[in-house]
Amino acid sequence: MVPAPGAGSPPDDGPPTTTDGSSPFQRHVSRVIDRLDDLWPFAVVPLIVSLLEFEKVGRALGPAGSGFSINLELLFPSPLVTLWRFAKPPDPPRVTTRSPRDEPFGSSSFGESTPSGGSSTPTGSIGSGATDLTIETPVGPLEIPFEAIGPETIAWIGLVLAVYAVLSGILLAGYLGGIDRRLRGEPIAIGSCLVAYAPRLVLYNLVVSGAFLLGVSIVFLVPLLFLLAVPVIVLLGYVFYPVPFLFVVDDAPFRAAFRQSVRLTTAGGPVLSFALWHLAVGIVSSLVLSLFVSAGGAGFLLALIGSAPLGLVLTAATISFLWEFLESDRPESTGRPRNGRPGTDETDEYGWASD
Repeated sequence: MVPAPGAGSPPDDGPPTTTDGSSPFQRHVSRVIDRLDDLWPFAVVPLIVSLLEFEKVGRALGPAGSGFSINLELLFPSPLVTLWRFAKPPDPPRVTTRSPRDEPFGSSSFGESTPSGGSSTPTGSIGSGATDLTIETPVGPLEIPFEAIGPETIAWIGLVLAVYAVLSGILLAGYLGGIDRRLRGEPIAIGSCLVAYAPRLVLYNLVVSGAFLLGVSIVFLVPLLFLLAVPVIVLLGYVFYPVPFLFVVDDAPFRAAFRQSVRLTTAGGPVLSFALWHLAVGIVSSLVLSLFVSAGGAGFLLALIGSAPLGLVLTAATISFLWEFLESDRPESTGRPRNGRPGTDETDEYGWASD
């Protein structure tokens, strides 16, 4: 049937789309790249945090050829993306020695001299085959055998995680809040960001740490559940990836951010599309960066320099995307500045301030 003259097109209740047909991820990454002049100082944060992983840096700076590691990481949007979210340095070679009595009499390996008398001292460790719980710390990995895990050990791990949760929450408050304010053309105001966002981000980190301890305890009691750990982690990583960003871009209360995150991610649409594009970029980036990290000191430096702006762009693009999507998802647009804070008069096509 031909529509009557003057009849308009049917209303579209979906989120706004662009005429070029690009995905939300591509549009917001492009938009953030255009604003790198305002954002580039924040690249120092993922750079320094990567360097604070002393044990991993030491392994990456080892001689080329000492090991090789290729990573394909499933990386959902994250508040802080560092080099070690993309790549893992090669494991140090395990060196073991054998005493002469372990060798057949009169025989030795080609190119290997036989120790003269006595038993040699092992220069490496030989695993007992037991399953260990590994906790990454800046000074090195902490391996705890599952049979040694008890109430005191879990309490000690909880204390360590709590300290990291507080420090990380404070760092993220300044990092995310500063990026958000620069995208809106406002002064960074680190102190204001810490006051506004640090309490919720610290509490969020504590909840994540508590969930980790609960998961370890359950797996310890029922080891067969370890097989379900990976799919559960992937599912939770997607469903709750917007939570820390919602504290900043929407000033959401703590519990409301979790409810809103579930609503957004289970609805699919642009939120799912953005996450899938982020996963694809993470897989490709991790493959490339892990090759550089495995190439020795020079490759590690190139990977470090390249991963810092990449992590910044991914985080800033997530902030930009969620702000735009939340604005388009509101029932009514009142024209009031976001979070009740004054903004600048000039905006770009995304509604953000343009300098």
